[in-house]
Amino acid sequence: MTTTKRFGMAERGVFLRRLAIVTAMAVVAGGTACTSAVAQSPAAPPTAITPIAAAAPVPALTATVGQTSATAATSTTSATSSVARAETPAASSTVLELQRRMQAHELSELRTTYNGAYGASLLFAQSDLTYYVTLFQQKDLWRVIKTTNEAHAERLYSDFSRQTRSMADLELQRIRLEAQKERAEHLITAQEDKLRGLQTDLSIQRQQQAQATERQKVARTEADTLDTERRAARTRVDELQRQIRALEAQVNAPFNNRHGH
Repeated sequence: MTTTKRFGMAERGVFLRRLAIVTAMAVVAGGTACTSAVAQSPAAPPTAITPIAAAAPVPALTATVGQTSATAATSTTSATSSVARAETPAASSTVLELQRRMQAHELSELRTTYNGAYGASLLFAQSDLTYYVTLFQQKDLWRVIKTTNEAHAERLYSDFSRQTRSMADLELQRIRLEAQKERAEHLITAQEDKLRGLQTDLSIQRQQQAQATERQKVARTEADTLDTERRAARTRVDELQRQIRALEAQVNAPFNNRHGH
């Protein structure tokens, strides 16, 4: 009984010593943490933080919630492919390529045909022996065909030239008809001016004719009156002359003859 009691007391003593050691270590650790916190007060500059390399992606940003990194990579690849497909038409556009090379003065104009508002051109790039056959209207590109075959390019240019001639027939006819219409309108205006001039001349002539007729009528009346007055005056003159001759005869007669009477 005594032995058992002593063994229990010894075991309890070992436990208490271990507990004291653990407590001491906790106190020391707590003091160190407090010291570190005080050392990094707001007045002192913060401890330098090692920056994260830009090339290293953050998993939380590259993967959506609920997706694995592999799924996120697949989504990124699909998005890139979509963007590439969206840019492919512009990148492979022969029209844009031709415009770029024209702006860079990389092309030589071999042939050009104009028919009205339509035209065809055969352009040649000496750097890569490439031909561009174009069809355009109002200086705007309509069709562009790229080839490295000279014979094929010439055939295409001939076809395009014939197309411009065919397409321009109606427009050329419209231009001619418009010119003829304008010419006819000018002639109409000139003829109307001439007609108005003749009408004015005729009106003036008629006015002058009427005035001349009236003047002649007045002159004839005045002439008749004057003729009547002239005849009357002549008759009076003759009568006066007769009287004068009679009186002269009496005055000039011999004296004896006068007493005899």
